[in-house]
Amino acid sequence: MVTLYITRHGQTEWNVQERIQGWFDSPLTNYGKDQANALCKRLSSTPFIAAYSSPSGRALETAKLILQGHQTPLFIKHELKEINVAEWQGMLVQKIKQQYPEAYDNYIHHAECFESLEGENYYDVLERAKKIIDKIEGKYEQDDNILVVTHSIVKKVLINYFLGHSIDQLCDSPHIDGTSLTIVHLENGHATIEKVGCVEHMPPKTRFSH
Repeated sequence: MVTLYITRHGQTEWNVQERIQGWFDSPLTNYGKDQANALCKRLSSTPFIAAYSSPSGRALETAKLILQGHQTPLFIKHELKEINVAEWQGMLVQKIKQQYPEAYDNYIHHAECFESLEGENYYDVLERAKKIIDKIEGKYEQDDNILVVTHSIVKKVLINYFLGHSIDQLCDSPHIDGTSLTIVHLENGHATIEKVGCVEHMPPKTRFSH
């Protein structure tokens, strides 16, 4: 049984500004670093055989902070990047709501209907995220722990998939805070979720999104 410890990057400057990131990037805030350090402390006694991260700077920095004190190889995987919402990336959420009201409503409430003009939809994200999870399950052995550092949409899509839900149920998925911890056990293609979006390690502050 392979165990995945899946988390999201810490808070970023664009999260605070309520600006969509997608494949664009912005630095972690001091609080975002505090979040990652808090998860590092929580996982200090958990032995990881490997760690996988999105190539986005915010995810990579989070992964490296979490892995302080661990001698763990870190693999960078494109499949773990956030959803590509090309025409929205770098835009303020309020402006997106004004310029693309129907598309934004689908993005938040009707995932099965969402289409980006130049980027990805939720099905695209699921397809690539499943590929890396299948590779991880096939590569590692029983009792191996794997850290996965990714983004909110990717993590929500994976949780939805592990629960056996369809994309149209994605809006029912829990909110994904920065560095919240989800623990999933994989065995023979079957997933058992131990924790979803656990934030008991987090320093107090308001949640963030996007």
